[in-house]
Amino acid sequence: MKAVLFDLDGTLVTTRAEYRYGVVGRALRELRRHADQAAIDAFWFGADRDAIIRTHFDVAPSSFWSAFARYDRPDQRARCTAVFHDVGALAKLRNLGIKLGVVTNAPRHIALAELALLEADAFGAVVVADAERNIRPKPSPDGILACLEALAVRADRAWFVGNAAEDIEAARAACVVDVHVERDEQPLHAGVRPPLHTIDNLHALLDLVGH
Repeated sequence: MKAVLFDLDGTLVTTRAEYRYGVVGRALRELRRHADQAAIDAFWFGADRDAIIRTHFDVAPSSFWSAFARYDRPDQRARCTAVFHDVGALAKLRNLGIKLGVVTNAPRHIALAELALLEADAFGAVVVADAERNIRPKPSPDGILACLEALAVRADRAWFVGNAAEDIEAARAACVVDVHVERDEQPLHAGVRPPLHTIDNLHALLDLVGH
């Protein structure tokens, strides 16, 4: 195994629940809409967020995203976000000569704010979903494949670690080993095929790679 790629929000960092309820709630009030916490959770953790906006919030995605961007500010998000206690495992993986990367669906400005909470030189490549670069959001494998290309690592020598169904599906589509980290924030829905590996903390990766 030559590389381990990670999802970002929910895998390496966590944002307090009251933050998502607050910013989504304010955006919806601006649009004269309302959603309960379950609907907001579905949006925050879901894969096809535009579809969730239409069905759960009953509003055009473009209108919602414009309002949401006014409230989801990087400085405020960073103040409500913390790294998980087990991210020290990343340094141990690097010390073994394993390359690290990040693949995220977060908007670039949010991803940069969250990455600033981690070691600046921890990752050899960071890929953000970007329509202009033809990198579709997970569960598309585009981001994982772009990250592997940047790291010069073949898919059969890489793992992808994430906390959500979209991460597992993206890993399988990219033909890398899928590893699900349980964070007790977002249970996998019943329709997801069980991941190849399930861990409850990132240090368990060291056991999986045999160190």
